[in-house]
Amino acid sequence: MRSAFCSVCAGLFLLIAGSAQAQIGRGVPVRGELESSTVLTGNVTVELASSGTNRSESATVSPDGRFEFSSVATGVYWLRVLGGDGRVLHEESVSINSSQQTLSIHIKDEQRANRSSESTVSYQQLTHKVPRQAQKAYDKGLHSASKGDARSAAEYFGEAVAVDPEFVDAHNELGAADAKMGRLPEAAEQFQKAIELVPEHRLALPNLSIVLAKMKRFHEAAEVARRALRVLPGMAKMQYLLAVCLLADHKEPAEAIKNLRSASAEIPKAHLVAAEALVDSGKNDEAVLELEQYLATKPTDDALRAKVEARLTELKH
Repeated sequence: MRSAFCSVCAGLFLLIAGSAQAQIGRGVPVRGELESSTVLTGNVTVELASSGTNRSESATVSPDGRFEFSSVATGVYWLRVLGGDGRVLHEESVSINSSQQTLSIHIKDEQRANRSSESTVSYQQLTHKVPRQAQKAYDKGLHSASKGDARSAAEYFGEAVAVDPEFVDAHNELGAADAKMGRLPEAAEQFQKAIELVPEHRLALPNLSIVLAKMKRFHEAAEVARRALRVLPGMAKMQYLLAVCLLADHKEPAEAIKNLRSASAEIPKAHLVAAEALVDSGKNDEAVLELEQYLATKPTDDALRAKVEARLTELKH
């Protein structure tokens, strides 16, 4: 089971990296449903903004709460729900993976939505004007990145930040390209520059945490993951990363287990990591429950089922 734990942790970084770095693919239709505990008046729209660009798509919410985008490129987007008066009612990061995907949005209350919108865009991003030459290089970099050409993308993003050192999103995209080529120290440097310019950058914070973890700088990765979760509360992949870093650093097992349990609905393998952490804490009964919950979520032909069942039998006896 320990080998299974190691493989779960190793696979984590690829799992997160694919969503944190905005890689754009072919367009797919996307449907969604909106629920709210308060009455929404006027025309409500849902907006998807592509990470690192000024491009966005919007769809009107029907009276029954449904909405649809006819064609959206796969990748990571910042989703916002806008009221009839233009106010932001809700926002979150979403990953578009396939045409079978349905986006479910629940707005708990207007007060909470207003609080989360306060840090949507930083003052720096609102007031900073990107020079035309830097924007042109940045757009070329996005085009290269969309084709999987990280080297060419890095060259263009590098040109963009050379022209405009305060081009926040270009620093983040350059870091993503560097990370894809395995240039982790350089990637960390670029993500850090983006965060220095915009301390609550919603992509640079998760990206920096991922890269630091890949470099086995677990303590630093955990601190950045906590910062990311303050900006993006409930982000399962970041909760998972934080937990793995804490366990690898032999720190805060209770916090690690709490985050793994929160992440397990989206990432079932979090149950396996939580189980081993609970065993190490002398809580075998709780570990048994985690393994049973994992088995309940997976099909009978799951690759890890035999190992998990064997571990379950061991703990029960």
